[in-house]
Amino acid sequence: MSSSSNLTLKCKCGAFEATFNSPPRMIFNCHCHSCVSVMASIESTPGFSGTSTKCDSESGGAAIAVYKSNNTTVVKSDKESIGQMKVGEEGKIARSYCTKCGTVLFNVYLPNWCAVNRNALVKEDGEAFVPEGEVMNVNCKHAFDVSKVKGPKHNTVPFRTLLKFIPLLAGFGVDGSNTEESLTPEDMSKVEVSPITWE
Repeated sequence: MSSSSNLTLKCKCGAFEATFNSPPRMIFNCHCHSCVSVMASIESTPGFSGTSTKCDSESGGAAIAVYKSNNTTVVKSDKESIGQMKVGEEGKIARSYCTKCGTVLFNVYLPNWCAVNRNALVKEDGEAFVPEGEVMNVNCKHAFDVSKVKGPKHNTVPFRTLLKFIPLLAGFGVDGSNTEESLTPEDMSKVEVSPITWE
């Protein structure tokens, strides 16, 4: 258990760091093909030494925390340390990761909210963030093996959770950062494509 205020997102090697001035708006484990494909692609790369996005060792889901983007301040980053990956040539969402250690960091949905690797969040004392209570699992109909998913299971995203997205649409800023260059890709056609598919 831990407080979720004033958390910092850090990759394992320290090349990227972002702070948040509010608790996460939502916390869940996602089993959609998009989240899992990018996570599996990056974390299976030889030499991977980053903080895993896996919510546990069996189900294959991704541990996610959602923030309003204007609650986010990037305090340490550089272009060389940030890579991006999408699922399929026509993918619309780019997930950012550290090119040095491989930690999956975040992705920006629409202009106003971002989903981050919950396992890479740390408290002010440097201890890892651990959510309070049970964490729900969403998009379980896409899970590799639903029987291995632990805790509350939902085939899609529950309606009551979707309602929480509405306030996020009222935010400002594309990536909420104080860096001079945007951390979102200008040209999606140049973003690396995940080689893992379900076709």
